[in-house]
Amino acid sequence: MNRLLQWLVCMMHANELPLRHLINKLDGVTQGPKGLSGIIGRALMTCELLPVVKFEPIILKNCPNLDVEVSTDQQYLYEMCQAISAGTCSPDLAARRPGPVVHSRWLTTANRILRLYVGSDDPSDYLKILVTFIMKVYGPVWFHVKIQSSCAEGSKHLWRMIKFSRYLLPDLRAIVDKVIQRNGYYGHSENIPLCMLSDERPCILAARKETASNSTTTLRGG
Repeated sequence: MNRLLQWLVCMMHANELPLRHLINKLDGVTQGPKGLSGIIGRALMTCELLPVVKFEPIILKNCPNLDVEVSTDQQYLYEMCQAISAGTCSPDLAARRPGPVVHSRWLTTANRILRLYVGSDDPSDYLKILVTFIMKVYGPVWFHVKIQSSCAEGSKHLWRMIKFSRYLLPDLRAIVDKVIQRNGYYGHSENIPLCMLSDERPCILAARKETASNSTTTLRGG
């Protein structure tokens, strides 16, 4: 086309890929269009039938307040994250459907992982790792993207994925980092300036104003 193009990708999809690769590493690969091969994956199929038990809270961090209308599955994720952070899951929430396991949409798989956790008397270490990742990375980034869906916010969402996942141990962080690097289009030189131009933080606005003033003075020969 003889011109530069802006490559914009779906940040919702980019956010799902690290979780998918962690599941594959810790529990096994996918099996068919709607199945997982590992112990956790098989348990997800009937997790909504489990009674809620006393579970260890995992604090939800960096998650924005959800003040926009979302789908039933997204509302479930938000409320289940809040419940696990508080250490209590209401009967009403426990009775709701977390959605099916479908490999084209890992949101409902994340829902089922959280539901399995609140119904597990003795959750495995791998299940705890996956739930913690959803609480610290997947869930918060998902809702940041949902609330701020403009392409101009893409670089900030990519930064959040990187920053929020730093808590992982080196072997698991290496898996996540590799996925982020392959899908880090909002870190490209075309998209970072787009994010900077739309940034409304006072410090950025002040820097912009100062730069414009200095440029004007230079042009006038001052």
